[in-house]
Amino acid sequence: MTNATRRRKALGMSSIAVAILLSACTTLSACTTTENGKVMEANLNLTLMQAQAKVIEYMTDTITVLPPGAYLTRYSELNQKVTLDPGGTVPCNDSNLSKDTSVDYGVTYFLTSTETADIPGFGDPIRNLWTERGWKFRTYDSAGDSTSAETILPDGYRMVLEEYARGASLTGSSPCFPRPDASDRPNAPVQIDQP
Repeated sequence: MTNATRRRKALGMSSIAVAILLSACTTLSACTTTENGKVMEANLNLTLMQAQAKVIEYMTDTITVLPPGAYLTRYSELNQKVTLDPGGTVPCNDSNLSKDTSVDYGVTYFLTSTETADIPGFGDPIRNLWTERGWKFRTYDSAGDSTSAETILPDGYRMVLEEYARGASLTGSSPCFPRPDASDRPNAPVQIDQP
């Protein structure tokens, strides 16, 4: 068998595999794989604004278990004149960057307190809340001296608590949904207070 014949056969097999994948995931419902290997399609009814609102709702609910005076802020710990990104969307499938690919929305906040509460100690009440709700989480060491706890909620939303020597941050992200119009920009609040 010549090299050209081998390439044609390999190309034919890969074309079949691509066709099978495309039939399983339509253009607007790009698939993503969860931690346990389950393939999920994008929620075609979810919008950017709905995704952002639900992420903010989960984050607000999470800080209710913290001591009074705790809040979330996008202001940088190092420079109070600088804020973190108001959230954004990223493709759910890194290998599909077309305009029709699905995306998820994510935003990060610093945990802060008006009181002299020990912010690095905020992790235990948050993990306890997740456990009480039956939200399983995994803990892992992040870059540097930080530790992260990640939970994926039953509806596909995700939260990551990162704890480090000076403080902690909370990131929330949504399930996948169709890519919004380029002019549709998220604008998460700069601060989230306890209800």
